[in-house]
Amino acid sequence: MSPSSPESGHSSGAEPSEQSARAPLAGIKVVEVGVWHAGPGANVVLADLGADVIKVESLRGDPERHTGKFGNMDTESLDSGDWTLIFEISNRNKQSVQLDIGSDEGRQILHKLVADADVFLTNLRRDTVQKLGIDYESLSAINPRLVYARTTGFGPSGPMAGQGAYDTLGQAYSGMLFLAGSDEPTPLSVLVLDQMAAIATSHGIITALLSRSMTGVGQDVHVSLYSSAIWLNYANLMTTSALDKEIDLSWNRKHHGVLRSMFRCADGVWLAGTHHPEDPYWQRFCAAIDRPDLAEDPQLATRVLRAEHLPKLYDLLDAVFATRSSEEWLKVLGAGGLLFAPVRRFEDVLHDPQAEANEYIVDVNHPRLGALRVPGYPVTFGKDRVAAYRPAPSLGEHTDTVLASLGLDDEAIAGLRERKIIG
Repeated sequence: MSPSSPESGHSSGAEPSEQSARAPLAGIKVVEVGVWHAGPGANVVLADLGADVIKVESLRGDPERHTGKFGNMDTESLDSGDWTLIFEISNRNKQSVQLDIGSDEGRQILHKLVADADVFLTNLRRDTVQKLGIDYESLSAINPRLVYARTTGFGPSGPMAGQGAYDTLGQAYSGMLFLAGSDEPTPLSVLVLDQMAAIATSHGIITALLSRSMTGVGQDVHVSLYSSAIWLNYANLMTTSALDKEIDLSWNRKHHGVLRSMFRCADGVWLAGTHHPEDPYWQRFCAAIDRPDLAEDPQLATRVLRAEHLPKLYDLLDAVFATRSSEEWLKVLGAGGLLFAPVRRFEDVLHDPQAEANEYIVDVNHPRLGALRVPGYPVTFGKDRVAAYRPAPSLGEHTDTVLASLGLDDEAIAGLRERKIIG
């Protein structure tokens, strides 16, 4: 591990300049043999935090390089060659090494990469991992300090341990397809569960690195789409258990309290409000919308009583909100100490001043796509900084550089290329 790693101590307490601030995981070396998003997405998080991530790809490359259409996500008009937008999302800030690890020579090179690595990650199926000799037992024998992470479909044990899965299958198996509250199964947007699994995997890796800093010993870390979906739905599952029955997730605003609902304004924008508990806010709400008569009506004094008159009450309130724009209503409601927010679309978020002020959205000049606005890292550090955006690598872009760092000269690298060990 390099001297700048987290395990070698911290810098002085002086406030670093933006130029001198280090990334939290600078000096951490990560080797990845993964495809699609659920596994590789975890290493995007580590790379954002400054880790040096080396993605080892087959001679053909990660299949995500060649597939740009998933459900409603269709980026084929942007994709070209060995690059897709979804591959960019899963692999920014990484290096790419093109290597046949199914061959003895290729596996030996991988072992050299792992020998001084801090982290190894794969999301290949169990049988493939065993066949390639990249299981935890094999790699930890080379490097006992290695944090070895696997992301799978359904976990390391049980009857489904060896089965593969994709985002939608994980949603299906975990009950998530009914989160929309419809009787018909409805998938959430593509990559939602994949991204959750990626975040959970990065969480596990960073925790294992912290544990290693105290014990000096590495360990294996296992995360699955199924475990991530269950964790994400903690409240729903615990409530189902406590009530001992399936909970009703259907939602119709006219069947719920008016202070946890949505109203459409004169400009067509919807405002969403949430107030807990409702009753203390009822007087404020009536005053803000200039309807004190509603606050004085004994039939509407409590949430339970208002529930008996919801259809008529909504008709009245819809007419009130239709008299002003969303901007006007937000000022009035905010002045009254009420919590409302506009219901927005993704294009709105990309140009939101609040997101810009906190660098939740940042500007990037991409070599393929030009000027872009992309999500920034969601955590702000008082001393450190996150890594600058680097586009996803072309297939094998860093093969020669990485092999040279292992001590191979130009002749040896050329020989490997002739023998089709590297691309």
